[in-house]
Order: sequence, then C-alpha cells, then structure tokens
Amino acid sequence: MTQYDYIVIGAGSAGCVIANRLTEDSETTVLLLEAGNPDTKPEIQIPSEHLSLLGSKVDWSYFSQSQPYLNDRKILAAAVRLIS
Repeated sequence: MTQYDYIVIGAGSAGCVIANRLTEDSETTVLLLEAGNPDTKPEIQIPSEHLSLLGSKVDWSYFSQSQPYLNDRKILAAAVRLIS
C-alpha cells in the first residue's frame, strides 16, 4: 500500500499551489486528486456562464445536508464535474 504525507483534494488553482508548495521539500510525498475529464466545454472557462452548467451533464447535482438554521432546507452545492 502506498502512503503519502499529504493528500490534496481538488487540482484547481488552490489545490495545485498547495501541492506544489508541499513538494518543495523533496522528502515530502503528496497525492493530488481531481475528478473528471479535461475542461473542454467553453462555458467552464467563462465565469458569467457558470449558471448555464447547472443541470447539464457536467453538473453533479449535489445537495448539502438539511440546514437547521435554514428551516431544514438543503442547498444545491456548486460542484461542477469537468467532462468533455
């Protein structure tokens, strides 16, 4: 079984920077995980178009747990799967 010092979930801009900084020490091992395929849909690259991705094949449609301070409503999570 392979072991890592750190596991970084998400290879977006923040995840990549964190993984890069952690590996500046050559003794440190890092596993960087990312879901999905390359982001080839043009709407993914245009911030003002992000709402058009809701309900599309790249939307995972995740909801939060019921929130007691919101009258037990569930909130749609803004997770978008990158898929061509």
